[in-house]
Amino acid sequence: MKRFIFCLVVLIPIISQGQNIQKGYHGFVDAGYCYYISQLDPSTIEITTSHGYQFNHYIFLGAGVGFDFTGESKWGDVGNRPYNKRDSKVDIPVFFNARANITKTKIVPFVDGKIGAYVNNEGGIFVNASLGARYAIADNMGLSLSVGYEIRKVTVEQLHMTSGKNYIPEYYYTDSPNQPVDGLVFKVGFDF
Repeated sequence: MKRFIFCLVVLIPIISQGQNIQKGYHGFVDAGYCYYISQLDPSTIEITTSHGYQFNHYIFLGAGVGFDFTGESKWGDVGNRPYNKRDSKVDIPVFFNARANITKTKIVPFVDGKIGAYVNNEGGIFVNASLGARYAIADNMGLSLSVGYEIRKVTVEQLHMTSGKNYIPEYYYTDSPNQPVDGLVFKVGFDF
């Protein structure tokens, strides 16, 4: 019991010591991994950066850009061919970013939202909502961990079949834009 009380006496001042985020310019750099829960199952490593205005300790509004490194994916099976497929690509989202800090403690829980579109690979929407915690290392600098939910729309190649000569099937692929994919995103970040 004495150890428990000693730990509380030592940890509470460290955790609750307020670190104020200053009004003005603020930037974020995040790196993470998206685990898709939809049919599309590529590995995606994401790097995003946002820059904008910190109105007070609690509210940030800005804009940003990212790089999503997506692996090759195939799903469905028709005659030993994937029904849908997508080659590995680098997708570039451009987005608006809003973040709300919940407390003024050294460890700050936050809610973050990003909405925008991909500017390459035939575009598509980009939406990311996350919850996390920021650890203050100085008044205007911190490290963060977050988990979020992401929705994307991407272009995939979809299999088609014709009867061909002598009723032997012929297979071909065409682009199918705006296919929805969603997943869980785990990120680490640095803000300044």
